[in-house]
Amino acid sequence: MTWDPTRGGHPTQPVRPVPHARAAPRPPQPVAQVNAFELAGRVPSGDSVVQRVTRAVTRGFANSKQPRDLVTALNGVQAPVTTGRRVAVTSARGGAGKTAVSALVGSVFAARRADPVVAVDAAPETGSLAWRLGTQPRGTLAELAQGLMAASSRNLADVARLLPRTPSGLWVVPGGSAGQRTIARDVTRALSRLFAVAVLDCGTGMQLPETTEVLADAHAVLVVTPATPDGVSSTVSALSGVQPGALQRVVIALNATDPHGHATLKSGPAREAFQRMGVPVVELPYDRHVAAGAVIDPGKIAETTFVAAANLAAWALHRAPQL
Repeated sequence: MTWDPTRGGHPTQPVRPVPHARAAPRPPQPVAQVNAFELAGRVPSGDSVVQRVTRAVTRGFANSKQPRDLVTALNGVQAPVTTGRRVAVTSARGGAGKTAVSALVGSVFAARRADPVVAVDAAPETGSLAWRLGTQPRGTLAELAQGLMAASSRNLADVARLLPRTPSGLWVVPGGSAGQRTIARDVTRALSRLFAVAVLDCGTGMQLPETTEVLADAHAVLVVTPATPDGVSSTVSALSGVQPGALQRVVIALNATDPHGHATLKSGPAREAFQRMGVPVVELPYDRHVAAGAVIDPGKIAETTFVAAANLAAWALHRAPQL
């Protein structure tokens, strides 16, 4: 029985619901995808027009210190190696600019070395290394791993069928290896038979299982640190538990991803904090081209950025003894 308030409180017969036709199930909707290359607009140069003109004029009248520093750094970048060297790029926290540093260092190695160089996206999920380098992956790391392992025992021609290259000659291995802890390490170790230098862009955080495998197998480790008070503090804390022997392979990339955060940092005490640990520091200046988050064009980065990236690459080889 139901209660009908319009009949003075007398009970009425139950009202039977009218059956509704069951709606047909919706077909699965395709996953929305957007090509990042279609979204990118105009990207500024790292140096302003005034800076580029001033630099060209002053070089015509005197030798500046910066080109001499660059020559010294490039000599280190071109140092001969007897076997492939693996350089891991990591950070204690997100937002440090790790992928941009990986792209810069890999590009410097590729442009200045006669032997082949490869950059590997070692993040468990597909990262943005291929995008920052302007390449289109031909699959995920998990999908390409078997073919790369087989090709590495033959020659570069077989690798070329699987991997794209940048205009500077840098080979690029895409990411995407979730759930496979050692796949980035194993593929890069195999590729070291063919490549003089491999730069690995690790996932966020130094404690990821996939990252710990890569770090243990790396000849040198670049720890990208935001050039802010909190960024330096968190990196010093993360490195405080590392064994002194492992610290001998570490180089700090003090990266100014934000000009305002960098302005609050006392650079001298920050460098001293790392130097007390026996770790060298290379400062990367704020570069509006790199900070734009688009494809990095080596021709548009600031000259000071290129010099710093070359110094970072040189330090990496210097700190990369044979394991």
